[in-house]
Amino acid sequence: MTRRRCPNRMPGAFLTAAVALAPILTPLPPGLLAQAPPPETVVDLRIHGNHTMPDAEVLALAGVAVGDVVDQVAVDAITERLEASGRFQEVEVRKRYRSLTATDRIALIIVVRERPRASIRNPVVRSLARLAGQSMWLPVLRYDEGYGVSYGARFSLVDVLGEGSRVSVPATWGGDKRVTMEVERPLSRGSDRVRAGGSHGRRTHPYFGVEDRRTRAWVGFDRDLGNGLRAGAEAAWEDVGFVGPADRLTRLTVGLDFDGVSAGAFPRDDVKLRAAVERMGIAGRSGAVIRPRIDAQAFKGVGGQAVLAARFLFEGASAALPPYEKALLGGGGNLRGWRVGAKVGDRLAAASIELRLPLGSPISMGNAGVRFFYDTAAVYDAGRSLSDQRFVKGAGAGVFLTVPFGSLHLDAGHDFRGSVRIHAGAGLGF
Repeated sequence: MTRRRCPNRMPGAFLTAAVALAPILTPLPPGLLAQAPPPETVVDLRIHGNHTMPDAEVLALAGVAVGDVVDQVAVDAITERLEASGRFQEVEVRKRYRSLTATDRIALIIVVRERPRASIRNPVVRSLARLAGQSMWLPVLRYDEGYGVSYGARFSLVDVLGEGSRVSVPATWGGDKRVTMEVERPLSRGSDRVRAGGSHGRRTHPYFGVEDRRTRAWVGFDRDLGNGLRAGAEAAWEDVGFVGPADRLTRLTVGLDFDGVSAGAFPRDDVKLRAAVERMGIAGRSGAVIRPRIDAQAFKGVGGQAVLAARFLFEGASAALPPYEKALLGGGGNLRGWRVGAKVGDRLAAASIELRLPLGSPISMGNAGVRFFYDTAAVYDAGRSLSDQRFVKGAGAGVFLTVPFGSLHLDAGHDFRGSVRIHAGAGLGF
């Protein structure tokens, strides 16, 4: 009997397997291995759902702030912290990208449903308890250059006119003596809002030194157009007491805002634009005054954390304005190195450039830093050409601090005439 030898097929099998596994076993290019997804930074925080707890308290329980770098582990930890507080029946944390290309910038939407409180049988006590749970008291403290320090409080009721609504009554004393009532309510489109209110106040005009007394009522509407665009319209009625008999004004304003997706109060590689047109009528005066306003800002990173910022501001008027409505030249708002109200006019044009150098981590809870600036501006009367105006200048340096509940800045400006002026601004809104 002849034995047949089977051919050895093992080398062929090994060869076939090697060919099949070659793409898997071949080391990846070093450049591909080095490409890691960019960290995701929170640029927007929103609180939704059924709750009476203030948004600031929900964020404190969540332990997250704008500027934080988060991943899925951090999102899960936020959810666990909110659930562990025992204040909510349901908690959901949603992560949303601000655009298809900027995947390193996200918005966190925290949706909560608060646990109901113990039932109260007495209807009057129950109503008072419900009202107390929807109310907030917040201190107000700010310094407005040219007007001084104002202090007071803001009382607010949330969700009394439907979910997401707010009724606020801020009252201040000091440089700006004013009491206001503001009502704001979202429409069926979650980001569209209608607002109305009234106010009565008085303060001393920094140029004329005369008390400016105003009573005002308004109604407005805001709509989110997407991609950072927001449109608004407002109608207002105002009585102004300045010198002599009071004037009655009627204002109709339409505006468009564009705001990029930069995090916090330190924009970078971003553009911001505010454009509006106001039609102002004065009782007893023929014809209305058309007042355009443009405020454009651009921010560009120039190495490290440094940012170069540029701004252009224009306030126009088609006809002569009453003294109390004229634009004020000077101060931190348009020309540092000059006092607020150094000059007045119907129209104002201003430009500035700044180099901002933050101190500390870009993802910290607040931003602090130094800045160097150059400002130029002019005011002039209606009917005159901008090209014929003589611009005055100011330059200097300052420091700034921004935190979630307020801001502070201090600038020293030189007016190119031998004088240095200190400009300060501060505001707290807990």
